[in-house]
Amino acid sequence: MTENMDQATGGTTAASSATAAEESSIEQEFADLVKYLDLYVRQKTDLYLQHYVFDPFDFLIRQLIYVSVLAALLVAGALALVAGSILFISTLIPLWAALLIIGVVAIVLAAVIAYFLFSRVPVLKTPSTTEMVQSGKA
Repeated sequence: MTENMDQATGGTTAASSATAAEESSIEQEFADLVKYLDLYVRQKTDLYLQHYVFDPFDFLIRQLIYVSVLAALLVAGALALVAGSILFISTLIPLWAALLIIGVVAIVLAAVIAYFLFSRVPVLKTPSTTEMVQSGKA
């Protein structure tokens, strides 16, 4: 009878240890799942930030640097041309008249450039409805 009790108790102890091992393995699997989900979310967040935040800002900053250098060179060249034109015209007529002529030429040139820049209607390159229907995306 005692042997039956020991066997019953031993059997229960073995069964409970097997159940504990299963529970710990389920807990371990859940912990691994949470760890991998956290890693996945971090990687996706890093990729999102890199592609949609840092890369466009890097591109814009680089373009801004190029434009600022280009603008400085254009201003220096324009000043040199204007000063040279004024000095050249002043050899033919008085200095004040040369300044007036160059000023009028600069204003007329700026007006023509502004007209061509701002008179064009921007056309967005989006597909029309018929193009969408023909391609099967609508």
